[in-house]
Amino acid sequence: MINDSVSGEEVLTQIGRELQNKIARIRSCNQTLTAFFESTAGEDHKKYFSTIEQDCSDLKSIIHNLIDLDRCYEENPNLKPSPTHLNRFLSDLVNDYDLESIHKKRVKLHFEDIDEAIHIIIDPQAIQRAFSYILSNAIKFSHPDGEVVIKVIRYANVANISVADQGIGIPKKLRPYLFSKFTKAARRGTNGEESAGLGLYLTKNIIEKHQGSIWLESEEGVGTNVFINLPIRDRL
Repeated sequence: MINDSVSGEEVLTQIGRELQNKIARIRSCNQTLTAFFESTAGEDHKKYFSTIEQDCSDLKSIIHNLIDLDRCYEENPNLKPSPTHLNRFLSDLVNDYDLESIHKKRVKLHFEDIDEAIHIIIDPQAIQRAFSYILSNAIKFSHPDGEVVIKVIRYANVANISVADQGIGIPKKLRPYLFSKFTKAARRGTNGEESAGLGLYLTKNIIEKHQGSIWLESEEGVGTNVFINLPIRDRL
């Protein structure tokens, strides 16, 4: 029986943690078996091992998205703003991003900084989640050995950040639905990665809570560029 004093978010977080532990165990067993049978497994068996690994990765991402959907980003606007050196924040975000997903697909992340230091007041954890969704999409829809470039510039009192990939692009018919919850625009990545259709919805919600804006430009077969404007000011 669930204690009435425990919030729905806490229950969902606990369930998510337990599921992640199970996924980690499955992943560990699969990696052990992959290494053990590396020299003897046929191509079909190697594909099975690869499929299990990808499914574990997809499930982990979906669980994160569902937990975030239940958090304050949607209905509760409570943020924890703090002064942030935006250039350093973005550089650290790129350097610390999920190395496993980058190496697996051999995608390069590159941050193009400017000489001017941009100081901004944001909730670092919330903004980090937003950019994690954007970078995840950029990698998911990139071709192996592709590059994702993150840039920051300043227009008066606005910080403009862009994330550009060289991937498959977005069909015009799907673009009106990209920022919808559980969007019908959800697609598999170039390696068959699953999508819950929540990433851009949650990102837009976080950015708008900071009185910012988000939009994108895309061309099929060429890539996608996501733009974010965040106001530079003394307080939220």
